[in-house]
This record gives sequence, structure tokens and C-alpha cells, in this order.
Amino acid sequence: MRKISLTVGAALLVVGPVSAQPAQAQENAAYVTWQSPQEGARLSGRTVHIKAKTGFYGGVRSWAVEALAPEEADYPGYGTICEGTESRAPAFVNIDCVWDTTAYPNDGGQALNRPYVVRITTQGNSPNPHAEDRNVVVANPVSAPRDVKLGFVDSTRQATVRWQQNPEPDVVSYVVQERVGDGPWKNVGQAGGRATNFTRTLSAPGTYRYQVAALRSAGSGDDTVQSAWAGPANEPKQIVVAEPPRPETTTTTTPPSADGSAEPPPPADPGDPTVPPAPPQVTSAGAPNDPAAPGAPPPGGPTDTSRSGAAVVSPIQHGAPGSVRSGGATVGGLAAPPSTKPPREPQEGEEPEGPDTGFSAELPYKQNGESEDSDDGGVGRVLVGLPEAIGGDESRQMLVPLAGGLLLFVFAMHVLYLSRRAAPEAPLDTE
Repeated sequence: MRKISLTVGAALLVVGPVSAQPAQAQENAAYVTWQSPQEGARLSGRTVHIKAKTGFYGGVRSWAVEALAPEEADYPGYGTICEGTESRAPAFVNIDCVWDTTAYPNDGGQALNRPYVVRITTQGNSPNPHAEDRNVVVANPVSAPRDVKLGFVDSTRQATVRWQQNPEPDVVSYVVQERVGDGPWKNVGQAGGRATNFTRTLSAPGTYRYQVAALRSAGSGDDTVQSAWAGPANEPKQIVVAEPPRPETTTTTTPPSADGSAEPPPPADPGDPTVPPAPPQVTSAGAPNDPAAPGAPPPGGPTDTSRSGAAVVSPIQHGAPGSVRSGGATVGGLAAPPSTKPPREPQEGEEPEGPDTGFSAELPYKQNGESEDSDDGGVGRVLVGLPEAIGGDESRQMLVPLAGGLLLFVFAMHVLYLSRRAAPEAPLDTE
């Protein structure tokens, strides 16, 4: 009995380890140990490394690395980017796969900046493969706009910026900046992702410069990544808006000629600049140098140049200062222009004034404001030495010659009287 029991125990010890080995191998059948990338990493560039260690019970037969679009996505994935087959079925494999995130494989064109799933799949002797995933975001930069050109239409004052469409398929928009003179750059407009031009109206004068940048989706949400600024490489590189010319104002006082054309008057003769100009001759009518005016002194008349070389009019000259007609009080003073009162025109039914007798037909009148009852706008006239009742024009015409004749008669009688009185007193000659 004891011998049989020992035999059964030894058999159990042998069978125990044999049955436990498949259970441990099944628990550690396959594994993937990630080295890069991290969960949720942002990836960009042509050489993104996917690194991991994978193993399988009984040896690794094959493995693959894929970049797939998430489920229900409206954009494609990259597909398989790396894979391998192991002929010796090693217990584990170190994976280092290079992923070009800028373009889809097999000439699929530029890749979108979007979320993707990186999956590593390993296959061993078991019919069921083993796979593990990492979620990442591709966020590649965007290139600057190319072939930027600038144009300007002077009639409409519109500046137009043109460029070529970017090769990236996920460009959101284009931003246009403007700089006036030495001022800062400012955003003046934004065009759609498929636009290739932008037009702006310029109103103020100045020097305008423009540059364009592209905005691309950053891979998740509404975030964007901006390109470098690009300006026009060829002329014109800037637009110069000149200030409009101001209208020229011209004035002329030249009357038009008979045929309607305005001709400038001939220039005045300056004469000899070394000879001083002669003083103007003043007449009783107030017009200088007019020999035909009534009462004008004849050429070579009685003038006095004894005082400082200036012409002095005789006190008895008609219209001279100090005469009855001039209304002055200074005898022998310098000739001065008379009052600018216009000559009196004869009214209808009134006889014109008689001939000039050397005496003024119109006696001096007072200054403005001295007589408010006169009919000629506040300027009254008062006869000198005669009452107002006999101050009419007809009376003055009769009295002036009578007074002159009476004075002449008295003077003659006085001379005759003196001559007769002196005659008897002369001594007699007795020889």
C-alpha cells in the first residue's frame, strides 16, 4: 500500500507542472509595449517614428502598423504604413516604423490635418491576432501662398491682390494684410479657402503694400495653423495713390473785346525813371490836367513857384484855394483838389447857368450835418454878404456886374478928385 501511494504521488507531481505550463503561456500569449507616440500626441513631418515591442506565445509570425481614420469619419486614412513577417518566429519583435504624415500612400496626395488611429497588430501561432491602438492628431504646417501679384485700376481706385491656390486640401481661408506708408501691418480682409484674389478700394492718398497668408486646419476643433506671409515678387510691389490736384483759381478784370476774346491792355510806359512825375494840375471842375474844363487856368497862367518849388495858384484865379468859388480861406496856398461833389445838372424847365464872369455862381455850401432843412441831402448853401431873400440865381447874375461897375465908378471919381485937388497947389512959374 505504501508503495502504491508513493507511485501515485510521484505521478501527480509530474503531471502537475505539465498541466500548469499551458495555462501560464495562455495568460502571456501576446503583448504590445508602446514607446512612441503617446496617447493623443500631435504629429507632423515626413519622419514620424512609431516604436513598440510586441511578443506572442510560441513566437511572432508577422506584425503590421496602420494609420486609420476613426469610425464614421468623412476623410480617408493612410492604411498600412509598415509591416513584417518573421521566418524564425521570435518570441518578441522591436518595431520602428517611419510614418510620412504629409501625404497619403500610393500617390494619394496631400494628407488632411485630422485625428487618426495608429494600430499595431501581431500574429503568432494562434489563429487570432492581437492588436492595440493609440489616438493621435496630424497637424502639419501650411505653405505660404505662391505667385502673389498686385494690380491697381486708377479709374476705380481698386487694388487687387492675386495668388495661386495652396496645395493643402484643408486650407480654411486666406488673410490679407495692408500697410500704409511706414505704419504697421493691419488685417484688411479674409478670403475663402478656395479664393485666389482679394479686391480693396483705396480712398486716401498714400503708399500701400500688401501680403497674404494661408490658414489651415490644425487637426482638431476650430484651431488653425498660419503660413508665412507672402508679398508680390514682381513689380508693382506697392501702390502709390497720389493726392488729386487742386483746381487752379484765376481772376481777370480785362473786359472782352468786340469778338468776345479778352485781350490784356498794353503795358504802361514807365518813362524816364530819373525824372520825377509832375504834380497833377487841378481845375475848378475837380478833374486833373483837363484844360477844357470850365474855369481852368490857361497854359502858362499866373502860378507862383516861390514856395518849395510847388505850384501855387493865384488867389484871384477861378477855382483857386481862397477864392469865392472854392470856399477856401487860405490865400496863396498850395493847389488842392476841390470837393468831389459832382456838378449840378440843370433840371427840366430850368435855364442853364450863364457865362463865367470870374465869380462863383454857386456860393460855398456848408459841410454835412450843418443844415438839416435843405433839399440836397442835408447840405445847405448860404450866400456870403447877401440876405437869403435875394440869393436866387437871377438876382446874383444882375448884382454881380452892377457891383463891379459901381466900384469902378467910385474908383474913377476918386482919382479925378485927387487930380483936381492937386492942380491948384502946384507952384506958378514966373519966368
